[in-house]
Amino acid sequence: MQFPWQSRPRAPRPQVEPIRLDPAADAESQRIVVARLSTDQITAAWYLSADALVATRDPRRAAQLIVLRGVLLDALERRDPVRYDRWLRDGGPPVEACG
Repeated sequence: MQFPWQSRPRAPRPQVEPIRLDPAADAESQRIVVARLSTDQITAAWYLSADALVATRDPRRAAQLIVLRGVLLDALERRDPVRYDRWLRDGGPPVEACG
């Protein structure tokens, strides 16, 4: 069993060209853009959004980033539900990989 405070190996981040998504865009517009991305690009955007979420001090921006992260996770789940479920069962990304 893994607990959040236990250290796990750092998950490798995808090595793809960074995609800049607009967290201020409405969720439907975000879904349209995300649908065109590769799985590696979506995963990279998810990690970048974690970095942005940690860095922001603006509650409105944080809320926008949380919505964007939900859109990204929804896209990953649609593409590979078995892998996504396994990832959640395993506890998601290591804490070190999210910030």
